[in-house]
Amino acid sequence: MREVLRGVGFLLHVPGLMALLSVPVAWLSGEAWALPGLLLTALAALGSGQALIWTTRGVGPFRRYQSMLIAAISWALIALVGALPFWLAALFGPNLATLNSFQSPAQAIFESVSGFTSTGLTIIAHPSELPMHLQWWRSFSQWVGGIGVILLLLAILPAERGALNLYFSEAREEKILPTVKSTVRAIWLIYVGYTLVAIGLLWLAGEPVWRAVNHGMTAIATGGFTITDDSVMSASVPVKIVYIPIMIAGAISFLVHYRLIVERVPLSRLWQLTELRLMVWITAGGAVALWLERGLPLEVGGLVDTVFVWVSAITTTGFAAADLSRWSDAALLLVLLAVLMGGMTGSTGGGVKLLRVGLLLKDLLSQLRSLRATPHEMVTVQHDGQRLPPDEVANLGRIAARLVGIFMLLWLLGVFTLLHWLPEDTRLAHVFFDTASALFNSGLSTGLAGPGLDSAAALVLSLLMLLGRLEIFPLLVLVAWVMGRR
Repeated sequence: MREVLRGVGFLLHVPGLMALLSVPVAWLSGEAWALPGLLLTALAALGSGQALIWTTRGVGPFRRYQSMLIAAISWALIALVGALPFWLAALFGPNLATLNSFQSPAQAIFESVSGFTSTGLTIIAHPSELPMHLQWWRSFSQWVGGIGVILLLLAILPAERGALNLYFSEAREEKILPTVKSTVRAIWLIYVGYTLVAIGLLWLAGEPVWRAVNHGMTAIATGGFTITDDSVMSASVPVKIVYIPIMIAGAISFLVHYRLIVERVPLSRLWQLTELRLMVWITAGGAVALWLERGLPLEVGGLVDTVFVWVSAITTTGFAAADLSRWSDAALLLVLLAVLMGGMTGSTGGGVKLLRVGLLLKDLLSQLRSLRATPHEMVTVQHDGQRLPPDEVANLGRIAARLVGIFMLLWLLGVFTLLHWLPEDTRLAHVFFDTASALFNSGLSTGLAGPGLDSAAALVLSLLMLLGRLEIFPLLVLVAWVMGRR
């Protein structure tokens, strides 16, 4: 347990450092009243983190089981600490209607969890009326959460034994370079570079500087928080077009980015990756299918909005270019399919990941070929440029199916639980959609989340967002540990 506490102590430094970095934003925006809340947040995080580190000196390296416990406990505590700026602003800040929701600790926690998990669901009706330091805090939490709090820690602290287990505990499977630290630094360099490019492109497209900064951070993080009241519905067509490649870049694996930018691997070789091909074909084909389903005329505005919503769904960004509450159930079901699949592994996107979708399809193809094969025919399936035998494909497919099955079970359980705290006239399709949006960290919403969201419902959705961000197993390990089972 001492190893777990030490790891948690390190990770609690992340929200503390974020709060200190947010102090200049509050000061320069003329919101000096917010400084005590940010400093108290920093003190709570850094003080408790340092106390845990100093009392657990001399412990051994983190094992895989311990790393999962560290990830689960740390993400829960970071979300609680991250709720403090919202809650303290509501209690001691100016009397603003938009802050009233945060007087409820459950709703402050909901907003914090949605930020750090880069989901994008919000209980704020008018984000444009939030104090500037809270607008920044929401965007900053999504930017850090999109890449992962553990990755931030591994990038700035000296190498700890067991760093590889910590790296994998945050739902990451790829290593770009030989060591964890070099991999993490490569990811961060790419991420920061893309963030600056995103901000610059949005500004050049016509977004005001403050909006470009906030939305550039949340777009590349595939988060979806905005500082506007209608997401991006009122944005111009050129601005919406600029958002699309930024969202796609965030949902593509950092391994692909590294190979393309640093190693200069030709696109023809990268095209052999099954997951990348799926990303391209599903993004293009799904946008066409959604446009046909909506039956819109061939005009630029409607076409851009449809493509935008589909890209926002498949990348699990959560930006909305249309009011989904007015869409038909069939159109919502199509968008929901994209939310379930999500982006690529090793990206900032959510969902079950296209790698697992590809493996399930490959397993199905392998079984069909085996049924058709003659007794002496050798059946193989091509995957990422390699020819794999049916047994190996089946094993990979079983692993993918196991996680997808658990996701589906939790989704249904979440819907059942949430129905107890929603009005009886709520459309069931909307409950399914918003529950999936929370669990798969999408952020697209039919409007269930808002200032009137029940506190119990807010906590249920918060738990689903954490489960989805850590891909279930770390939190399940935590539950088993609390119950006294390893």
